[in-house]
Amino acid sequence: MSRAGTHTVRRFIHTFESPVENPALLGGKGASLVRMRALGLPTPPGFTISTDGWRARREADADGIPAQIASELAECVSWLESDLGRRFEDPQDPLLVSVRSGAPVSMPGMMDTILNLGLSDETAAGLAAATEDETFAYTLFRRLLETFATVVRGIDGELVAAAAPKDLAPRDACARLQEAIAQHSGRPFPQRACEQLSEAIQAVWRSWDSRRAQRYRRYAGIPDDLGTAVTVQAMVFGTYPQESGTGVVFTRDPATGSPQAYGDYLARAQGEDVVAGGHDTEPLDTLRIEMPAVYADLEAALPRLEAAYRDMCDVEFTVERGTLWILQARAGQRSGAAAVRIAVDLVDEGLIAMEDAIDRVPVAAMTQLQAPVFAREQQLDVLGEGTPSSPGAAVGIAVFDTARATELADAGQKVVLIRPETSPEDIAGMISSVAIVTAVGGRTSHAAVVARGIGRPAVCGVKQLDVDPAAAVAHFDGRTIREGELVAVDGVAGIIAAGDVRLVPAQPGPRVARLLAWCDERRALPISAEVPDGYTTMGGPTDPVSERVLIDVDWEGPESSGVVTRTVTAALDGGASELALVLPEGLVEGDLRPAAGPWTQLVADPDSWSARLLAARLQPQEVPAYSEVSGGLRNVHKPA
Repeated sequence: MSRAGTHTVRRFIHTFESPVENPALLGGKGASLVRMRALGLPTPPGFTISTDGWRARREADADGIPAQIASELAECVSWLESDLGRRFEDPQDPLLVSVRSGAPVSMPGMMDTILNLGLSDETAAGLAAATEDETFAYTLFRRLLETFATVVRGIDGELVAAAAPKDLAPRDACARLQEAIAQHSGRPFPQRACEQLSEAIQAVWRSWDSRRAQRYRRYAGIPDDLGTAVTVQAMVFGTYPQESGTGVVFTRDPATGSPQAYGDYLARAQGEDVVAGGHDTEPLDTLRIEMPAVYADLEAALPRLEAAYRDMCDVEFTVERGTLWILQARAGQRSGAAAVRIAVDLVDEGLIAMEDAIDRVPVAAMTQLQAPVFAREQQLDVLGEGTPSSPGAAVGIAVFDTARATELADAGQKVVLIRPETSPEDIAGMISSVAIVTAVGGRTSHAAVVARGIGRPAVCGVKQLDVDPAAAVAHFDGRTIREGELVAVDGVAGIIAAGDVRLVPAQPGPRVARLLAWCDERRALPISAEVPDGYTTMGGPTDPVSERVLIDVDWEGPESSGVVTRTVTAALDGGASELALVLPEGLVEGDLRPAAGPWTQLVADPDSWSARLLAARLQPQEVPAYSEVSGGLRNVHKPA
């Protein structure tokens, strides 16, 4: 097969050998895989259906896969079979693949993945015979059937769980799950691999419009028209009995920014077992002890990835019978504290410039870092301790259900969401909460990754915590906490305490102080709490414009950044020659990078850390003549 990307005719599908490395086209995951193959890292082969494919499917406005994409798909499957020496539906050595979403910007845990695709009654039996391990083969098949039922056919997870309880033997569970799929979806599970693949691709496309994905995009200010790529990749298995497992590693600690690699590992498992947070994982050091040669290979790959990305990376890997495979790498979600430390350290290491550091730290991170912390001199009524997973401190009423958390938060209550574990279905409740606590999981679990991304304190894997959402109660080692009772969370110490806790103002650490000094050095605008005279206030893009405009937009979440952008553009288009900006109150989520323009002042508390960072980004410039979009944020330039 000719490598995709070498044709003059536009292709919808690109292999990982493609010269194309564009996240807007391949999604973050697809672009990452192309980059890793180019670096020579051990990455299973595969291909990506581009975001153009998603648009073609949407424009067709019909079920199924458009004809050109279907033709390219058949071609790429044939190439993958030839490359690996395996083929779909071979009962002795079947080709199995994963099908994953891949948005151009990170949406951790928001969209869908299907693993072990290609298994059927015949191939599962053949794999069991070939490996002499029935449990191995039918555990893989069970995973496929469970995700196919919920993700592809849209069957309620409780119905799926009821059809095949966890203690049921894997082979019996597979039979039960196939019965449930036929009963609840009206169609049997497809035994042909090509039919499974077609349905899975369409399910990933649909996941872009899922309620949780839409909710996260609104929260994060991500445009709805970016679309998703679909990555199809040959499976490798961490579920073999010998020298196998899976894990997630950050090249630096995502909670603190410390330069040591931090990760979780789980023997005899698949990647979703780690990132979903439903299992208590082992520290990465377990891999070093059990398989030192594999650990050395992983340790050697991490600095190469950091150098390529010029950033901290989040890396997913699998060990299959003593061989390391790297499945994904991307710039990792991090806490506000980690964002500052990593940015400053990367400047010291010569990987980025001071201006890059100022640009990389979100304004909200500085707000979070300046937020109050637990006062040291006080007695705490400690309920439990777990893994510190996202820094910060908060006090709120205990809530155990996502819908209830959203309801109470909308009514003005500060809530702490306490769950056995979290999943993408919990995103609304997580956003509504001031802190997050889970009974299982670690720093790479779904709860931890999302909490860092949205700036919430989090403690995961709390020892001896039993949560009963139906009864609206949690038991902390014998202590009972009911909905509505006040609890406090310290995401740095990993502590959950009962009752009110006194919080005190934070003090800047050495790296925060250095970043603030760089901001002050670069800043060209005054910061003043006084509103300038003679300015017309614009709170949105449709408000009247005058020659001198004060941009004062209510901050309702990260999506408000787009409102600021549109308001600035409207002011400039309307003839404004002087602009002042009010630092939005409540900017504890998201970031703000206003267009360059005729800025004269930032209206804010001069002692605010976020104001000092934002003022360093506000570059005074003559009235621009045109604008361009870069990285999803509008930057305005003068013509050459």
